[in-house]
Amino acid sequence: MKTSEGIFEVTLGAGTGSLRKQLVVRPEQTTDGVPIYHCFLDGSSISQLRQEASGEWVQLWGDLSVHSIQQVGEAIADHLASTR
Repeated sequence: MKTSEGIFEVTLGAGTGSLRKQLVVRPEQTTDGVPIYHCFLDGSSISQLRQEASGEWVQLWGDLSVHSIQQVGEAIADHLASTR
């Protein structure tokens, strides 16, 4: 995972090769204080995620499956916890 000006990368998928995906995540602060996470794959925006007060990750925009939303959300949370 890399961090540069708030932007960081998360790796999804197990093993090596085509099953692993590097997502670039750009956090954006919002007026309500809960950040939105813009997710990019190969330079293209694929989703915007947000963590609700309940801890559930929700997709504001994009076509990720429920499983993928949870997986990306957990990777974001792990990254944030490691930088505190």
